[in-house]
Amino acid sequence: MANLLHFLTDLAVNPAKQMTFIKYPHTVMTAAGLSQMEQTIIESKNRRQISSIFADTRVPMASVCGDPGPDPLPDPDPN
Repeated sequence: MANLLHFLTDLAVNPAKQMTFIKYPHTVMTAAGLSQMEQTIIESKNRRQISSIFADTRVPMASVCGDPGPDPLPDPDPN
């Protein structure tokens, strides 16, 4: 799945790869190391199927914390 995420990210930001993918999709996907199942799902062009591959993946979220309180160090230039 890491290959698929890297492939889709690279395809989104690389215009040259996009043009090559349009002309030779199988060659580009095979060169990226995508499995036959991943290639079939991408060829379906079904957003739900593509996003379902990532459904079990957990993305680390940023920690949410409260107000840290007053600054312990005074501002060197209060003006």
